[in-house]
Amino acid sequence: MSELKLVSDKSNSYWAIHARAMMAASNLKRSEIEMLDALIDVESRQVYYQMEIKDLFQYCTEMLGLSRHASYNFITVMNKSKDVPALLEAIRDGSTTVSKARKVCSVITEKNSKEWIGLTRECSSRIVERAVAMANPRAAVHESMEYVSADVLELKFAVSEEWSELLNEVKDLMSQKKQRAVSTEETLFLLMSEFKRKHDPVLKARRVQARNSGRKIETARADTASMDPANEPARDKKHFARDAATAGTAHQAAVQKQSSALNNRYIPAASRHKLALRDLGKCSFVDRHGKRCGSGRWVQKHHVHHFAEGGSHDVENLETLCWPHHVMKHRH
Repeated sequence: MSELKLVSDKSNSYWAIHARAMMAASNLKRSEIEMLDALIDVESRQVYYQMEIKDLFQYCTEMLGLSRHASYNFITVMNKSKDVPALLEAIRDGSTTVSKARKVCSVITEKNSKEWIGLTRECSSRIVERAVAMANPRAAVHESMEYVSADVLELKFAVSEEWSELLNEVKDLMSQKKQRAVSTEETLFLLMSEFKRKHDPVLKARRVQARNSGRKIETARADTASMDPANEPARDKKHFARDAATAGTAHQAAVQKQSSALNNRYIPAASRHKLALRDLGKCSFVDRHGKRCGSGRWVQKHHVHHFAEGGSHDVENLETLCWPHHVMKHRH
């Protein structure tokens, strides 16, 4: 009798544990829906700007403590739901999960949403991934860069056939020029280095600085030579009059240029170069923890004292900001 009771107690405890697990799974799905709805509200009101955070991803990872993977899933699904509202409704009514919904974001549209949502409802994640890979092969290859040794990384991404043909042609041209076989790594490195050399504002500013320094040295030498009585004959009144007229014209032109600059929103090259050298082309925004943003993507030039309110183009009145922090500054 006691043995039967023991078996019965064990059976009851198993079912109790299973019931707890089922309740936890239900709560997890409900929490996913609540989190997604909350993030939609956060993004619509751009709440993170009030906390000096530049985007929703940073808000998710730093303020909410979500993993990068979970943050990416929520944000991807949220953005896709703007174009395909049925995807959000399927998550809300429990037909699919955020994780599965994220897997079909690269292929789902408003027209085919019924088929893809049905697939996520009926099939496992692996089958969904295979179906997405068949519909969009490039989506199956996730862009990544991972260490394979202490100082070597593996770069992985999908390319088109046209891209591959162009790369091979460039490799042939480089190999011909260098009179040796050039690898894909060396080809891409040379192309990227050349692009950076031409378009990096900091390198441009350094080149201008070097040219100006050279000109100053040459001017100083010329002035020194002109002051030597042995190298320059005495000037008559005509020469002095001409020099005075030239100086007056130059001064007038400088005044006109300065007046034009005050009314022109275009920032002069000299100020842009000084700004690039000072901020190194990176966002200079410092958050409440004293940490500098340092982003080099989508950077813009911001007038501390707004240009519309009479702010100048002097480098002291300029700062480099990424687009989100620039928006944040103007909101405040």
